[in-house]
Amino acid sequence: MGKYGYFNDKDKEYVITDNYPPLPWINFLNNDNFTAIISQSAGGAAFYREASTGRITKYNQTRAIPIDRPGYYLYFREEDGSVWAPTYEPVRTSLDSYQCRHGLGYTQFESEYKGIAANVTYFVPRNDNVLLWKVQLTNHREKDVTLKSFSFVEFSFLLAHREPIYWQWCRFYTTTLFNQDMNAVTYDCHVYEDQPKLKVFLSSSEPVTGFDCDRNAFLGRAGTLDLPDAVKNGGLTNKELPGGGFPIGAIQNDITIKAGETVSFTISLGCGLDWETDAEMIKKYQDINTVHAELEAVKEYWSNTIEVFQAEVPDKDIERMINIWNPYNCIVGFNRKMSMTGMTTGMEKGGVQSRDSSQDSMSLVSLRTDLAKERMELIFHFQMPSGEFYSSFDGDIRKPSDFYAVRSDNGVWPVFTTYALVSETGDYDFLKKQIPYYEGENVSILTHMAQGLKHIYGRRGRNNLPLIIDIDWNDNLYIFKEDGNEESVMLAQQLVYACRLLKEMADICGDTDIIQSCDEIIDAMIIALNGEGVWDGDWYKRYIFASDKPALGSKDRREGKIFLNTQSWAVISESTGTKERAVHCMDKAAEMLGTKYGLKLSYPAFTGIPEPEDPLYNNGPGVRENGGIFHHAHTWAVMAETFLRRGDKAYQYYRQILPNVASEERGADLYINEPYAFSSTTLIDPDPRAGEGDMAWFSGTVTWMYLVGTQYILGVRPVLKGLLIDPCICSEWDGYKVSRRYKGTMYHITFKNPEHVSTGVKTITVDGTLMEGTVLPHTDAKEVNVEVVMG
Repeated sequence: MGKYGYFNDKDKEYVITDNYPPLPWINFLNNDNFTAIISQSAGGAAFYREASTGRITKYNQTRAIPIDRPGYYLYFREEDGSVWAPTYEPVRTSLDSYQCRHGLGYTQFESEYKGIAANVTYFVPRNDNVLLWKVQLTNHREKDVTLKSFSFVEFSFLLAHREPIYWQWCRFYTTTLFNQDMNAVTYDCHVYEDQPKLKVFLSSSEPVTGFDCDRNAFLGRAGTLDLPDAVKNGGLTNKELPGGGFPIGAIQNDITIKAGETVSFTISLGCGLDWETDAEMIKKYQDINTVHAELEAVKEYWSNTIEVFQAEVPDKDIERMINIWNPYNCIVGFNRKMSMTGMTTGMEKGGVQSRDSSQDSMSLVSLRTDLAKERMELIFHFQMPSGEFYSSFDGDIRKPSDFYAVRSDNGVWPVFTTYALVSETGDYDFLKKQIPYYEGENVSILTHMAQGLKHIYGRRGRNNLPLIIDIDWNDNLYIFKEDGNEESVMLAQQLVYACRLLKEMADICGDTDIIQSCDEIIDAMIIALNGEGVWDGDWYKRYIFASDKPALGSKDRREGKIFLNTQSWAVISESTGTKERAVHCMDKAAEMLGTKYGLKLSYPAFTGIPEPEDPLYNNGPGVRENGGIFHHAHTWAVMAETFLRRGDKAYQYYRQILPNVASEERGADLYINEPYAFSSTTLIDPDPRAGEGDMAWFSGTVTWMYLVGTQYILGVRPVLKGLLIDPCICSEWDGYKVSRRYKGTMYHITFKNPEHVSTGVKTITVDGTLMEGTVLPHTDAKEVNVEVVMG
């Protein structure tokens, strides 16, 4: 058990036992359209579709004081005037017991105060835009009890940026009333700008005995969220705000509980595009049996979704992340550019990004194939006839978010994801599907991909490598831009890897022209990558200037001598020419970049001194892309080690950035982030906070950790020809088991490792029959038993 909580693997929960972990430790309650984030103290915010344009309630993250307020609060007032909250916050009255249980798609609070046991479960049903608070109270006292229950939320202005900028005007563009027929506080934000015209409500399954729509009336002049005047005085003021003000939803219910009795009721916070839809939702969730059934449906959805890959391995830290929290994090993070966390504000409308959204879709390929396919079709629609992709765009209004793309690597990511999608589904016709360029003709998806790679190849510098234009994967490299003729070594390596995958897909379609084009690009890039201007003797350079200025990632520099990504991608792309060089560059990466917390992205970090010609690299030294441990990049080092067949090294790297391991081994007070959600980075020396995690939940780390863990370490990987068995594990393991759902069949695979090797397959037996090769044959059977003997 950790300092602040523990994993309950049986129920797929993380149980928080302390009211104040180092940061708000949150959960995501959502369906495909509606999201509520919630902390261990019931702080959080709800939004429809995007956090930037559909913000329903307010929330102060760590950028504001007090943090983690407001949220979805319940106040219980006793007959003697004492007040307590089942979530502890915001009242802070001492409870006799308290637990917050973050599960998959729900968060449950279990607490007790002087013989009244409270069980409050928050969740979002699969098909309705509503957050439900399922409240259950049990009276263990010897006499009957009447509680006054007050539920509270503070409404937002839908467009999130209005809160800090235009609140003084926007508060008067609202109407907040109590609708007797709906038994609900109704909130209407009618600002004229384009937005979803949401109709918001807060309702209860019990008769409402009082309400408030005005924050001032609810709090009072001297009141606070800890003890609002209306709660202290025992009754809400029934004040409406037809002309706007500081809008809230507060509802009073009077609850009588006989001695030994349990009572249940529901609070609902939701929205629709019209009041008729709202009324239907309110009526639906007044039935406690319906609420219970919807909660079970949420649990069943998540159970069925993560079932696609389940493992039994000797390392329980890996097992729980691969089986439960990593796939959960993947789906939650799929729309990360539209969302918010306990750290990110969600104020900026991000839309879909061809680079980031392609990567987010890679894990969704197996977990939610429907969403991944839909997203990739949308991304291809925003490719220009030249082959370049718009960097970001709004999928709802079908328009680019920027005038022209500046990311030179946009074209490689859709190739990686499309290969994964077709390998997962076996739907080769997807490659032939016609999708128009943005303001252009219809072409096949295969042609889209080929055109994207040709575009990258068509813009090359003096070393024959692709130009970085403004930025490639490393956003912060933009600061080093000079005349636009800088070259990206990483992009050249990724281009080689993308061409290898595209060749396989082109072969399926019989397109010899694309195969020939890919071969030409691969050959040219491998020659260029191993030239004297790129290979630095011990490792690959990163960013090559058009002038004679020493390249980033060069021994000739005092800062930024070596970068991790070009060593990893040299191996992944198989562009080193020799295995010796591949091994050497990764060994140098370990030597120069290795720490007990993981691999630094670059070394030494940039300070601007003693090389005054170089600006400070945006982040402080040891932070994020300036020599920090950037977990996204770290995953590619794991993948590269599996390509080198060094399972023990891959296992070491993989384990270093697992959030449950990092939190336990570094200490939760140092790591600070949730032990069940992946962080984007770890701060490292020279920053004095070395070991601290940053930016949990939304990161390319999430998808790539799932891929390298399931496909490259445990070695069950879809390829175009079927399900490839290719383990690369810790040599101490005796074996492990994987159940993988693939093309409608559940494969139960037992790995035996009698020789204690890291990699290699000696035999594969399918339902008792010895097979040749390492790709499992297609079958129509519902279940197949496979035995793999390593050696």
